[in-house]
Amino acid sequence: MHKTPNIIFHGQSGCGKRTIVNQFINIIYNNDKERIKTFVMYVNCAHGKGIKFIREELKFFAKTHINSNGGDTFKSIVLLNADKLTIDAQSALRRCIELFSHTTRFFIIVEDKYKLLKPILSRFCEIYVPEPNYNGDIINLYKFNIGETFKTKDVKTLRAEWLKKELQKMANEPAKINHEELITLSTKLYEKGYSGLDLIQLLEKPSNLKITNLTENKRYELLFAFNKVRKEFRNEKIFIMFILNFIFLSLDDSLENISFM
Repeated sequence: MHKTPNIIFHGQSGCGKRTIVNQFINIIYNNDKERIKTFVMYVNCAHGKGIKFIREELKFFAKTHINSNGGDTFKSIVLLNADKLTIDAQSALRRCIELFSHTTRFFIIVEDKYKLLKPILSRFCEIYVPEPNYNGDIINLYKFNIGETFKTKDVKTLRAEWLKKELQKMANEPAKINHEELITLSTKLYEKGYSGLDLIQLLEKPSNLKITNLTENKRYELLFAFNKVRKEFRNEKIFIMFILNFIFLSLDDSLENISFM
């Protein structure tokens, strides 16, 4: 264990990074809760942890003397959401890592490693944690566990089926589609708690909607464009109407310069 390096675990939220780190910590300290309590410090950097915390509390923990037993025993500092640290705090963290690397290992958990300073990245090994594949589907563990705990799968299925039925009903009567109809449908979907993401998820599977002139290439073009601009919308109802407009009325329009805000 004395060869254990500093490690960055990075990947999307809900892919299991913290679970992996917790298991790793348990292996390092042989599932000894007392040793883990003594030798491990967990810090959520998203909770306003700045340079003062790094210089004082974290540094105090790291410099506390321990019997290293020839390097086999070391302290561990687990930094959650370290990409939320300010530049000054990250610089202080880098100095802390340099000073105490002989007695302390640092494990960083982030979504985007590129928000960390390069001098920090250069001192760590990196492990990318992809979103897990469950029964052929890419899942978010956080959402999956909530669904399993509260049995929301049936409710989600019913909502998805209703949405599919409403959109297919409109697709079956293209001559009746106009902007007034789209505004009415957008309002209806919004008031029932649907979002633009629900429409995007529905569009991801070709079997969900049968729309004239919607080719496979066009479907991917739409998905790419919608995901590109969704962060630019501050009104969900307008985003829903924007998606419906391109699906039903402006399918042949160019999406090359769709980012307009």
